[in-house]
Amino acid sequence: MAKKKLYQILSPDGFDISMEKTEYKLSETKKALTEFASRYTKQGHYSSAKHGRIHHLDIIKYCEVILID
Repeated sequence: MAKKKLYQILSPDGFDISMEKTEYKLSETKKALTEFASRYTKQGHYSSAKHGRIHHLDIIKYCEVILID
C-alpha cells in the first residue's frame, strides 16, 4: 500500500500556521489556509517580518505548502 503524502503549511514568515496540527492531507490544505487567512479579516492585514503588511485577502498567496517526506 502506498504511503499517504502529508503536507506542512507555512505562514508568510515560515512558521507552521497552526500550533495544534502540523501535517495535512492535500485535500485539507485549502480549508486550513482559508481558516488561517480568516483570522486576520477583522485586523485587515497580516504583519510579516519578511514581507511587511499583507492584505488579508492576499495572505494565502504568501503561504507555502510543502511535502513532508
